[in-house]
Amino acid sequence: MDKDNITQGLVTVIMPAYNSEKYIEQSIESVINQTYGKWELFVIDDFSNDRTVEKVQKYHDERIKLIKLEQNSGVAHARNVGIKHANGEYTA
Repeated sequence: MDKDNITQGLVTVIMPAYNSEKYIEQSIESVINQTYGKWELFVIDDFSNDRTVEKVQKYHDERIKLIKLEQNSGVAHARNVGIKHANGEYTA
């Protein structure tokens, strides 16, 4: 996280995903349907070999950002990657 680029009131949601095609759309829709609209969502794909990436890419919302890791590194690493990209005042 670059503290110079923090946006006041913005909530960054970090969503690690590995072979999550069964639930990824439901998870993304849950964020989209929040009543608070000032958010960004980072879906960090941890080198899935199912249709997770394809399902995330169908969303055309500039607040949803997909980061694809080049090797499976585990959920902690995926979260850390998301934190590095976060622009929000708050992180979830």
